[in-house]
Parts: sequence; structure tokens; C-alpha cells
Amino acid sequence: MFLKWKENRIYVKMAALVTVTGTAAGILFLTDNSQTLPQNERGLITLERNQPGGGKREEEWEVRIGEAEEKITVEIEEEQFTREEIQVKFKEAEEELETLILGENQRLDEVRSDLNLITKLPDSGITVTWELDNYEVMNLQGELQTEALNKNGTLVKLDAFLNYKEAKAQYTFYANLFTPKLSGEEKWFQKLNEELDRLHAETKEDSEMPLPDKVGEMSVVWRRVTDYRAAGLLLLGTALSLSMYAFDRRKKKEREEDRMRQLELDYPQVINRFTLYLGAGMPVRKVWFKLAEDYRNREKEKEKRAIYEEMLYTMHEIQSGASESECYEKFGERCGLTVYRKFGTLLSQNMKKGTKGLTDLLKQEAAGTFEERKSLARKLGEEAGTKLLLPMFLMFGMVLAIIVIPAFFSMQM
Repeated sequence: MFLKWKENRIYVKMAALVTVTGTAAGILFLTDNSQTLPQNERGLITLERNQPGGGKREEEWEVRIGEAEEKITVEIEEEQFTREEIQVKFKEAEEELETLILGENQRLDEVRSDLNLITKLPDSGITVTWELDNYEVMNLQGELQTEALNKNGTLVKLDAFLNYKEAKAQYTFYANLFTPKLSGEEKWFQKLNEELDRLHAETKEDSEMPLPDKVGEMSVVWRRVTDYRAAGLLLLGTALSLSMYAFDRRKKKEREEDRMRQLELDYPQVINRFTLYLGAGMPVRKVWFKLAEDYRNREKEKEKRAIYEEMLYTMHEIQSGASESECYEKFGERCGLTVYRKFGTLLSQNMKKGTKGLTDLLKQEAAGTFEERKSLARKLGEEAGTKLLLPMFLMFGMVLAIIVIPAFFSMQM
């Protein structure tokens, strides 16, 4: 029963995915299409306007007139103030503007940083344009031109023109502009800049410009700004080397995993062939050499297989005069899997005790490895199915985002 469920697990996953998407689609459909339409006292469908300043919006509607049916787009303008309301709003705007334009300043009779000359009053739809009587000390964005300011203050007239549809209003403000307050350090650096300007003017016809060593009574020490490009290059090299190391480790791990998987997959075939040749009367050594030489002869035509590479290595060891039984045991150790250690031990023991019963033992081993091969193939199939789940859920998430996000924003509108 358990094996049957495992075989049908992909269908369970498919059913679960269809159920989740179907439920999400059903909820979204009901949310989009089950909204009750508001009506006025005459029974006419009404559409709510955005608040003043909220802007207009568009909605798509299906309309049927007699037998004719068509989709049309309805444009809904924002709500507008009445004449009485806009006059009240203009009065309120005068008080708001005096506060909103201050920026970091405390009051208009002492302005030492940029003003915030806004062009629209929030949540009202009222636009504002400005006119100044002196553009040399401040521009239309409210930015102070510090080089033109007077330490004793410069009075500037600000005219604000308020507009809403056909209604207009004008208010006048006065701002007294001063140079920004400087800290002790800022004053020293201001003097330094003035000294640099003086030296530049005096030596502009010379091939070199000197740097001042004193500002007032304070000595000045000059040092080139440290260039850290070399550190950036070092960090880049370190990061690349670490990335290369991590990539190399991952590649080695992948190669080792591929090798182990190859060894697992090839084991049943090797045991079956070995058993077949032993049953035909060939000695162990001759069977081993035949399998290794067959692989070497077709090596150029097919990809390399780890098991046969190890068999070739063992054959060369035996041919060089090493102990045959020890070579088989080393073969099992190099392969690293329990089944190969067992195989190498069987061959080694039978070299010492004789080949009697070896064929039967290998036949039993071959029968067991066949079942293991089927189990491994099933496991690899399940892993492949699991790897496909991530792309499927990513696609599902994208589809949901494409459907839900526009629906959410349309509901917000």
C-alpha cells in the first residue's frame, strides 16, 4: 500500500496544486464580482467620486441596450468644492501656507535656510504659483542664494496665487532672509575659501598656485585625500578568490556525487557480467582483465565510467606484480561503497581459499543488486519530480501576482 502511494505521489501533488489554484481563483472571482452596486433614492446606480485633489479615475462597465451589448469606459471626475466651500478653503490655505513654506526655519522674519515654496496644497486640489520681488537672493524653488544675501537681512515679498478650477485668490507674505548661521569650524573654512579665492586671483597668470598655511592665527595642514582604489581592488580579488574556492568545492562535491551515483548504477551490470563469465569457466583474474580491456577498447566511443576506471587501475597493479588479493581489497576501498567493499572482500577471500562457491555467492549478490537498482531508479525519478516543484510554484506565484495585484489596486481606487 505504501509503495503504491509513493508511485502515485506525483498525482497527489498535481491534485493539491489544482485544488490550491482553484480555491484562490474562486476567492478572487467572488471578490471581484460579488460587490453590491450602490443606488440612490431614485434607484440609479451611483459611482463614488474621489475626494477633492484625488484626481479622476476610469472604470470599465458592460452595458446592454436592448439586444446590443458593449463594454464602455466611464470617466469619473473628482468631487469639486462649492463656491462657498472654496472660499473657506482659500482662507484656511493662507494660514497653512505660512507654516508649510517655512521648511527648517522657525518663522518668516528670520529665514536662514531654504524655504519650501510648494506648488500644491495637500488633499485639496488647490494649486499654488509664486512671484518674488527679488530673484537675486532666492529663486522660485525657495533656495537661498547665499552669496547675494546681506548679513543684516534682506526683505523679500512673496506673492502666492491660489487656483482651483475657475476660482482664484492671492496672498502676500514677507520673508526676511539672512546668511546661514555658521559654527566656529564653518567660519574658519569660510575664511579659508576666501583666502583661496584671493590667492587664485593673485596668481592666475603664474604656473603654480600656492596653498595658504595660515588662516588668521590658525595654522593649516594640507594632505592629499587617501585614494582607496587599491583597497577596492584587493576586496574584489579576495571576493573572487573566495567565490572560486566555493565554486571549486561545489564542483568537486558534484563530481563526487556523480561518481557515487555512477558506481551505484553500474554495480548490477558489473556483477552480472562477472557472474556470467565465471559461470562459463573463466578464472577470476581473466574475467577481471577481460572486463577492463573491453572498457579500454570502447573508451573513446563512450563516456568514462568510474567503476571500469578503477578496474583498469587494479589490472595495472596486478600486472606490475602486486598481490592479487590485496589489489581486490584496495579496489573496494577506493570505490567507497559497501557493496564494492563486499565484492572486493569476496574476491580476496576466494583467492586465498579457492573459487569454490564464488559463482553462487555472486548470483545471490546479482539478484539483490537488481532490486536495489530498481529502488535507486525510483528514487532518482522522485528527485527529478521534486526539482520541478520549485519552477511550478514560481510560475504559480507569478500568475497569482498578475491577477491579484491589478485587482487589488482597482479595488483601492
